[in-house]
Amino acid sequence: MTNPPPPTPSAPGHPPPRRRILVFVAACLLVFVAVAGGLYFFAPRSAPPGVTMADLHGVADLQARFNADRGQARLIVIFSPT
Repeated sequence: MTNPPPPTPSAPGHPPPRRRILVFVAACLLVFVAVAGGLYFFAPRSAPPGVTMADLHGVADLQARFNADRGQARLIVIFSPT
């Protein structure tokens, strides 16, 4: 039975593979924190003037509001209690 060959050392000047992975993960985490922080500090705090949320009480209300805004961008958000 033969022994497996010893692992080859990484090329000179390059960190070991495990360290490269840790550096990559740390860099990704840093980029994520920077983007999230930028969005938190520089994002608008309120909706633009004229934008409101409507409390609808049925499908007929939704259909009427949806059809009234023909030709404009429309967003429907549904919150479920479950």
